[in-house]
Amino acid sequence: MARMTMESIDEKIKKAEDRVAKTGRIYNEACEELQKLREKKAAIENEALVAAFMKSSKSLEEAIAFFESETVVKDEEPKPKRRGGRRKKTK
Repeated sequence: MARMTMESIDEKIKKAEDRVAKTGRIYNEACEELQKLREKKAAIENEALVAAFMKSSKSLEEAIAFFESETVVKDEEPKPKRRGGRRKKTK
């Protein structure tokens, strides 16, 4: 391996610092975009929720009681676990 001089190391350090700074800016921009998209999604969900409530015949108290309830909805029965594994080939 060739011996590195102080100047070549300093040059590589400068390039790495520049790359880190650029990557940091890109990361921050991506985080801001993600936050804006999440806020837009939340706004759309809120509008849909309000629209559904307005169409319903439920009172505000009934809706609040529903959302505050701890009722668990059971989707479906869990699938049974398979026992055993791959069978070894016998000779």
